[in-house]
Amino acid sequence: MTDRAPGRPRGPIRVIFNGASGSKGGVRTNVATKADVVTVLRDVGLEAEIVESGSAEEARRLAAEAVQRGYAAVVAAGGDGTIGIVATELLNSGTALGVLPRGSIMNIPRMLGIPRDLSAAAAVLACGVIRRIDVGEARGRPFFEVGSVGMNAALFREAQRFEKGDRASIPRTIWAAIRYRPARMEIAMDNRVVRTRALVVTVANGPYTGAGMTVAPDARVDDGHFDVTVFEHFSKWELIRHLVAIAFGRHRYAPHVSTYRSTFARISSVSPLPTRADSRDLGTTPVEFRVLPAALPVIVPPEGPPGSDPPR
Repeated sequence: MTDRAPGRPRGPIRVIFNGASGSKGGVRTNVATKADVVTVLRDVGLEAEIVESGSAEEARRLAAEAVQRGYAAVVAAGGDGTIGIVATELLNSGTALGVLPRGSIMNIPRMLGIPRDLSAAAAVLACGVIRRIDVGEARGRPFFEVGSVGMNAALFREAQRFEKGDRASIPRTIWAAIRYRPARMEIAMDNRVVRTRALVVTVANGPYTGAGMTVAPDARVDDGHFDVTVFEHFSKWELIRHLVAIAFGRHRYAPHVSTYRSTFARISSVSPLPTRADSRDLGTTPVEFRVLPAALPVIVPPEGPPGSDPPR
């Protein structure tokens, strides 16, 4: 399932720097500058072309251009949004994704075992290995973290507006929780069909979603399967407390959680329910999530992503 190549990428490297990364609700959470990126790369002996992107469209174009020109790697210097944009252009290519974390939450670097510290992340680029990881797909578009159906999808929609500086989203988030009503769901997977009135179902490529919530602690990014987690028998406020308790990479046991492993999850419901994948709104059910195995080459620490098979 994984593809390993020791050492740094052989060929040119492009770094796409997003200067707007690293803020939540208008508050700066990461102050690393373009000059800092230049310094940490020089300190580990890496030469790279550093280009700055001012928009998602520009980052997408710069990454696609690097693939067309045969670059060995494209390094996303930004948050999870920037990483996802760049990674999408590298799918099923010979160009590896590298990461220099500049964002606030950094779910993708965490699931890959890449340190948040800029100097330590640069050392991974210089001394890491290239391995292929799985990617999720829903509605014809890739995702890298977690898809979800139910109350958390409704809450994350408002929380994302808060991150963009919309203070009015706070009371709207509370109101969304109060008025949310679960509907009967059917979840079709590889070897079973589950019927439930759960408040939330998550379909996880990696362990984390949202504010670093560990919704699938055992999910692995290179095993060819999702961890499909059903949160049932919670009250709405119990679920909210649980999600807060598992934020920022914390893991807390929950007896009302059932987890299944599958290469796809097709979720339908009696009444339409909100759906998301990573930070993208997918509308409402029905929705199907499927795994794209080993679709993305990434530069990770020599021991590989957390929980992965050790390099041979």
